[in-house]
Amino acid sequence: MIYAYYMSKTHNRSDVFWVFLFLEINLIIVNFQTLLEKFFTLSMTNNFFFISITSKLITNIVLLILAIWLFGTRKKIVNNMRHLVQEKDGIWMSAIFYLSASCTVMYFLEFTFILLKLDNVLALLILSAFIFFMVVNLCSLFFILRSYRYYLELLVVKHTNESRRAYYASLNQQRENTSKLLHDYKNLLATLQLSLQQTSASQSSDTSNIIAQAQRSIQQAESGKDSLAAIESDPLRNLLYLKWSEATNSGIRLHIHTEGTIQPLSNNAGFAVIRALGILIDNALEESIRINKTHFSVLLVASDRGLEASVVNDINDDFNLAKFAEPGFTTKGRGHGNGLTIINELIQQNKNIIIKKTVINKQLKITLFIGR
Repeated sequence: MIYAYYMSKTHNRSDVFWVFLFLEINLIIVNFQTLLEKFFTLSMTNNFFFISITSKLITNIVLLILAIWLFGTRKKIVNNMRHLVQEKDGIWMSAIFYLSASCTVMYFLEFTFILLKLDNVLALLILSAFIFFMVVNLCSLFFILRSYRYYLELLVVKHTNESRRAYYASLNQQRENTSKLLHDYKNLLATLQLSLQQTSASQSSDTSNIIAQAQRSIQQAESGKDSLAAIESDPLRNLLYLKWSEATNSGIRLHIHTEGTIQPLSNNAGFAVIRALGILIDNALEESIRINKTHFSVLLVASDRGLEASVVNDINDDFNLAKFAEPGFTTKGRGHGNGLTIINELIQQNKNIIIKKTVINKQLKITLFIGR
């Protein structure tokens, strides 16, 4: 108790947990050695000193093997428990109270057992029950801590899912607001065009050209919006919406085409597909801006075999597909532009994803095949 008080004052307060933990483990070891001595004493009445040394030697060898196994192959479990006890005030305080109460009761029983003069058979039975109780008590503590850690992980997952749902809901609301804005803007343009037609023929044609150009832009935006409606995967739909908005703000038109209904992606490949497709779209947007092109396309085709996602963008005449496919290729200098390397790593980790690169009519087409 004095040492525990010293630890609480000179170290982290949660380190007191380990003091009581090793006190209980020490009590188990001492009683186990006594149990072996009693057992061998019943079997061999002579050579008590040899029996005592042998029992301690056997116990120490077993403890050494357990320590090597625990800290050699199960070190992660020990570290997880250490971090859990250190980071959570409520759990280490409860664990210390639990261990201190258990140690107090057990050491009191141990002291009482020493004072009592019992025959060897009865002492052997009581020691066995006592050790069993201490082991069960210690295991219960570990299982409680482990269950609490799982509970904390579930809370993190729950909060993450709630944040993701709120984020998707916000994006969906933003997409709906954009759709309403496009609809109102389209009606406004139609009204302006009708009013212009009812005016005198001497009016300048510049206004008509501006209205016609705006209507074409609205039609292109609505075509992309309608394509998103066929995508039932929230992460994929929101990714394409964000990339469409980013391209529009950069003065580039992103054409989104879908064939069939795009079902939600599986958890295993979903993250890899979203990340890889996002990298491909970013690369296509950057290349379109660099060579002064006005548009690029994303094509999603759903079939019984899975999903085919393609990104198509214009390229210059000096584009080299063989060099483009080389490991570590980048146009942004060393240490930058490692998107294709990341995609290759994701594909290696997900065997049901295949990538294909082709050049057709001065257009680069990179396709991801995602099998079911």
